[in-house]
Amino acid sequence: MAAMGLDKHVNGRRCLQSRRSRIILGVFVFIAILAVVIPPAVVVTLRKKNGMGPKANIFVPLYVYPAPGAWDPLEQEISTHPEANFTVVINPGSGPGPDALPDANYTREIPKLASYDNVRLLGYVATTWAKRNISAVRRDIETYAQWPTNSSNPKIAVRGIFFDEAPQQYDEDALSYLQELTTLVKSLSGLGPDKFVVHNPGAIPDSRYMSTADSTVVFEESYDTFNERNGTKQFEVLPNNNRSQLCIVIHSVPDQVEGSKLKDLVKKLRKTADEIFVTHLTTDYYANFGGRWGEFVDWMAK
Repeated sequence: MAAMGLDKHVNGRRCLQSRRSRIILGVFVFIAILAVVIPPAVVVTLRKKNGMGPKANIFVPLYVYPAPGAWDPLEQEISTHPEANFTVVINPGSGPGPDALPDANYTREIPKLASYDNVRLLGYVATTWAKRNISAVRRDIETYAQWPTNSSNPKIAVRGIFFDEAPQQYDEDALSYLQELTTLVKSLSGLGPDKFVVHNPGAIPDSRYMSTADSTVVFEESYDTFNERNGTKQFEVLPNNNRSQLCIVIHSVPDQVEGSKLKDLVKKLRKTADEIFVTHLTTDYYANFGGRWGEFVDWMAK
């Protein structure tokens, strides 16, 4: 009877070990399934851990003439960071230029940028603070919209308009002027699919203008001016502080603002605005790429 009891004890222990093995195996299988089925949750967790806050688009005033290789620093960052979105403003001649199409360098390079899914191209148009002849402004918009047809190339196209020199102080005629232009942009299939409208007063405008644009540049000044005006706190006066409608452009950032300091700046801006451009250049801010261009994009892409 003692031997039989020992056999039962041994068999019971073996059953327990087998059950434990099955449980452990089941846990590993469950973890493997989670890794395959729920990668987005993992990505979200990692993004939260990086501490950079909400994602924002990289805004690029691309006033660089597209000589061969001139746009390569931009295209390199676009291709290296497919997880980042770029809003790129092109300006062939203070607008689309006098002709139906821009010159051969533009028609060669624009399709390259347009081929990326993470790029939205906008065409530059000046309004001279809503004082420019509106017929001339309409012609510029319509010229951009006709690029795909006139070139027989759907990649020679922009997906919206960047209105420079937009008014800041309220004026009833200026509001009607901007509303008419926005209505035109939204009606033109050649500016699809986005038909995105950006206004650039370069400062916080009267709130009544905000509804006439998808995004508004509420700051276009130097880094020192940004800090003198109390950093991102200056934008708290905006109604509802709606970051999805805001764009911030900062130039002349000191060279020592790099690494963790640049990270902190980008983090603050991402909490405030959905479109951001930062450059260390102190002259010709938009006609070149600064030495910290790649680092700025890296922080924006995280």
